[in-house]
Formats: sequence, C-alpha cells, structure tokens
Amino acid sequence: MSEEESITLDQSSAIRLALSDVPLGEPLAWPIVSADGALLLNAGAIIAGAAERAFLFAHFEPHRLEDSAQSLTRAAPALESSSSGAELLTLETIGLKIGARLGLRGSAASAMYSSRVIGFSTPGPQRTRAVFITQPVMAGHEPLALSHGERVELVALGTRAVFQFACTVDAVCREPFSYLILSEPGAIRRLRARRFVRMVTRLPAHFSAIDSGQNDVPTNQLGLIRDISPFGMSLAVPEAQAKLGDRLRLSFRFNTDDTDVDIDCHAIVRHVHNADARSPDAVYGLEFETLEPSQRIALKSFMAEQI
Repeated sequence: MSEEESITLDQSSAIRLALSDVPLGEPLAWPIVSADGALLLNAGAIIAGAAERAFLFAHFEPHRLEDSAQSLTRAAPALESSSSGAELLTLETIGLKIGARLGLRGSAASAMYSSRVIGFSTPGPQRTRAVFITQPVMAGHEPLALSHGERVELVALGTRAVFQFACTVDAVCREPFSYLILSEPGAIRRLRARRFVRMVTRLPAHFSAIDSGQNDVPTNQLGLIRDISPFGMSLAVPEAQAKLGDRLRLSFRFNTDDTDVDIDCHAIVRHVHNADARSPDAVYGLEFETLEPSQRIALKSFMAEQI
C-alpha cells in the first residue's frame, strides 16, 4: 500500500486507537488512518519516539481497521494543465462547461456554497446567454435560498485558470427539481494568487529528507499542513530536524471538483520555527521546488472552493 492511497473508512469496523495502542520502535501491524479515512501511517511504519506519537494524537484521530475493512481506493488523475488565458474574458473564452463545479456566494452570505452548471440558454439578438445551475448547497447547512434579482458572486475553474465573476438571479425554479437561472456572467476576472498568501487548512502530509546526511532520521514521517498556497506551505512536524536550505520530499492528497489529487513533490525549507511555549510543534516554511503546472491549477481550484 503506497502513501498515495486512502482507505474507505467503515465506521462500524473502524477502531479508535488509544495512545497505548501505538507501539514505539517497532513496525506497525496495521495501517493508521484518520477519522475520514486519510492514510496517516502504513503498516510496517515505525514510530521512533514519544514526540512523534504525541504529535499523531494531538492533530489527528488515529484509527485502525479490521482486515476485512481495509479496501483501497486509487486516486484519480490530477486535473489537466491549463494554458494561458485569452485577453477578452467572456463566457466562451473562460471555457465554462456543463458539469463544471462552482463556488457561489449570495449578497447577504459570507460563506461559499457549492453548485454545478447544468445548462446554457441559446443567445439571440435580444437576449444574452443565461446560465443554469443547481441549487447551491453546503455540507451541514440548509441549501442557499436566493431570490429573483439577487446579485451573486461565483468562482469557477475554467479550462485555462480559476475565474471570478458576478451574475444576477433571473429565475428560481422548483420543477422538476430546484435550480437557478443566472444572467450572463459579468465583470469576469482571472484569480491570481499572491505568492505568499496561503489558505489555512488541516491536511496530513508525509515527508522525508533529501540528501540530509542524517542517517538516524526516519525515511518517512507524518506532518500536518497548517496552510498552503500554489507556491508553498507551512508544515507542522514533531521535531525540527531539517535546517534552512534543506530539501524535503512531500506527498499529500486533497479533493477538488470531486477528484482526489495526489501531490508528490520536492520543497525547500525556507524557514524553521522550533517548538516553544506558544507552540508545542515545530514548523517548516516550505517553498515548492518541483510542482507541475497541472498541480498548481488543482491547488488553485482547491483554494477557490474554500473561499
């Protein structure tokens, strides 16, 4: 089982681990997963010390699965690379298609809801091209109620980049299911992530040193991504063993547009913050060194969905 795989977590057969269940200095008899099924440690991995084990329980909810429940799901291919955008940003040039996932925010709401494009009207001499979308929803919340004439803001991953635009609700429809008709998008702009602006998150990541010369350092360790951008991340670790300029190999997974995206890349340590009274964890400030264009686009899409 590789680090890029995840486990389908069946709560009826998942066993919540206690600190004493996880041995130190010997191979694990089973993989350890988080509450949502993300792989944290492979079977056979060794937790070398108490600090690493304490980090595991401080930031995750470790579970193990009975053998019969350890079914694997492979990650889908990463999103295709984007090309440079056209100068004139219209509905056609941004490449919005049926099935595309949208982030939508109402005029009176700060949270971003999820929706999908389900169709377009045919433009004519006296009418623009309208966009049909599903009713916006968010996990744990009621569907977003919108009214005729309300202005909404949307974020979409087009074929070329991530775009932001505004529409007006032209109609609220209930039959044969709930959906909205929006005006043709206006004020379309390409989202450009500032190099050092990052999104707060909590994603597990695996990392190992590259050419560190430290033979006693475990080949693969578990960390927690605290924030991330298409250019780098802050990675919380049990102990700071790398120094400025060291290179790490990183692997982590996220989901965007209902697609699991696996990242396996190299990063350079640009900052090291040792554990202190304010923070029990050490933190690396990392700059991605080998991130493919398609992976940057996927990260932008992931960030846009969280706006």
